[in-house]
Amino acid sequence: MNDSTRTYSDRPTQAKSVLRIRKAAVLGAGVMGAQIAAHLTNADVETVLFDLPAKEGPKSGIALKAIENLKKLSPAPLADANRAAAIISANYEEDLDKLKDVDLVIEAIAERMDWKLDLYKKIAPYVSPNAVLASNTSGLSINGLAEALPEEMRHRFTGVHFFNPPRYMHLVELIPTRLTDANVLAGLEAFLTTTVGKGVVYAKDTPNFIGNRIGVFSMLATMHHTEQFKLGFDVVDALTGPAVGRPKSATYRTADVVGLDTMAHVIKTMADTLADDPWHQYFKAPVWLSGLIEQGALGQKTGAGFYKKAGKDIVVLDVAKRDYRASEQKASDEVAAILAIKDPAEKFAKLRASSDSQAQFLWATFRDLFHYTAYHLADIADTARDVDFAIRWGYGWKLGPFETWQAAGWQQVAQWIQEDIDAGKAMSKAPLPKWVTDGRNSVHGKSGSYSAAANADKPRSQHPVYKRQLFPDAILGEKFDQGTTVWENDGVRLWTQGDDGVGIISFKT
Repeated sequence: MNDSTRTYSDRPTQAKSVLRIRKAAVLGAGVMGAQIAAHLTNADVETVLFDLPAKEGPKSGIALKAIENLKKLSPAPLADANRAAAIISANYEEDLDKLKDVDLVIEAIAERMDWKLDLYKKIAPYVSPNAVLASNTSGLSINGLAEALPEEMRHRFTGVHFFNPPRYMHLVELIPTRLTDANVLAGLEAFLTTTVGKGVVYAKDTPNFIGNRIGVFSMLATMHHTEQFKLGFDVVDALTGPAVGRPKSATYRTADVVGLDTMAHVIKTMADTLADDPWHQYFKAPVWLSGLIEQGALGQKTGAGFYKKAGKDIVVLDVAKRDYRASEQKASDEVAAILAIKDPAEKFAKLRASSDSQAQFLWATFRDLFHYTAYHLADIADTARDVDFAIRWGYGWKLGPFETWQAAGWQQVAQWIQEDIDAGKAMSKAPLPKWVTDGRNSVHGKSGSYSAAANADKPRSQHPVYKRQLFPDAILGEKFDQGTTVWENDGVRLWTQGDDGVGIISFKT
């Protein structure tokens, strides 16, 4: 297979990781760029942080200010505030020569295709012929960006999408172009996994890739059903947080933290780039979200969004009253009892059968998430495992959508989804893919995880870097030796591995 026909699914498994990354450059000293530089510095990678030349003061003033600001951010992007001094500040006017001895260049400027293309043309003459160039775009076409590069650089270009905040979010999506060299990908995967400490998922070059494509859709479905079932934002957060294996920030607190303007931008990107998506009509900001943005209530960064502080109390927006009220954030007694059920099959059956509006809301959000994820699996990811890890590592869910569906009983849930599609209850009339009802009971099993594009189960990557991992994250149904516990409490575990008699302490808090 020649370079021009190699596709994403030819993921490197046996390619040699010959890439050596000792020095990196990050282009763009905004929120993401500066924090990526910080995390590379945490990993003892010498890092140069570039931005535009400042109009006043030192030419690298913008980068210098961003580096200084890293010390003030919470959660802290630097392992130690003193590490900020190790980041080298630079600007595009005077310092492009500093790119000549860099092994990895990560571009992290604003999500404007024209700006990125202009920058690539500017830096191309200075980048070492052996350096890897990667874009941290959250959704622009990686193949489209590659076209701005000289032909001899295209095989060393890829998408590498960190999640915010980069130090703490485990997920990095690796998005190859049609021409990206397999050895470059294998080397970058090894670097990201070991040196930077991340979980790597390969995504296809489609808008918003895997994590945000599925994660943002889940939020949009939740917002749609919030209106449909006339629930308060605080009640929805009580239902869509730890009660269903998701972070405490749930849905609307998460939106406040991300920034409502950022949320609206991501939704608009989906609307602009996914015109043929059968769920396209839902890719729009609800009226109340647009209203908050117009008032300048953008969430945590402005002090008000869906929630705000009133003295010592947290109050929540009441759409009907057009004002804030005390936050109650509580599930109904019936739904709380259902969510406490340990068996997922019984839990989902009771949610679907219940006449409680909160139970119906939860079933509807899961149904539409499962429907959407199954419909798009072949387009966006190589396997169901990649989707589940992307959502677990990028959004902090305990189980990904396919794992949740499988745990609840694959065929039974598939039947319920189909019944709701036929009855016009689902968000879209799009058919479930044929593989969903081909008699299977799972997408994760002993032979691997299902690939809709290949219509086959695929095992885990055979990349040598994973053979060194004693405790990889297990997908549903997998088990790895977790050692023998000697003593344990809520904060600490003392355990041994094998019969060497060496005690290991793990801090759990």
